[in-house]
Amino acid sequence: MKKVKILFLASLLIGISAIAMTSKVEKPIGIQEGTTVGQYSKPGAPVDITYTTEHVEVGDISQVHIVLSSVVKSGSMNVTLHVDSNLNQIVTLPENISFDMGTGQREYPLDLSVSADRDGLYYVKLIVSIEDKGIRTFAVPVYVGDKKLYKNSNKVPQKTASGENISVSKAVETIER
Repeated sequence: MKKVKILFLASLLIGISAIAMTSKVEKPIGIQEGTTVGQYSKPGAPVDITYTTEHVEVGDISQVHIVLSSVVKSGSMNVTLHVDSNLNQIVTLPENISFDMGTGQREYPLDLSVSADRDGLYYVKLIVSIEDKGIRTFAVPVYVGDKKLYKNSNKVPQKTASGENISVSKAVETIER
């Protein structure tokens, strides 16, 4: 009888641990990546950006990893950070960040955690300026919830008789006398 109890308890513990290992772990829906490295650069500060953000469900936390890189070896890089008002910062970074570029470092990481209470496409915006080199702006997208609700639909644009694309907007006309 004692051996049966031990065998029963052992199988019960193994079953519980198997259930625990297969329980659902909240994971991001997907990872969004982007970079300007190797792409055409407009005139301005010689800065490139590489980023990853997690596409998450409403209320979940998205980890935003941004790396600014530059070939400039002296001076300072000033970054003004603006997070969309509908994004909640879990890990808060200061609005103005400065990096000393004379340290021989080429990459300057910024990490923050954000969440949102509604589905949407939100942005973390950066204005980067380097002394005597110019300014460059970037926008890092943060996807929250169902992409179908905020993704541009693939509507065929309306055309005039001559084939030009037109944009039709709702308008209200009032006539004052």
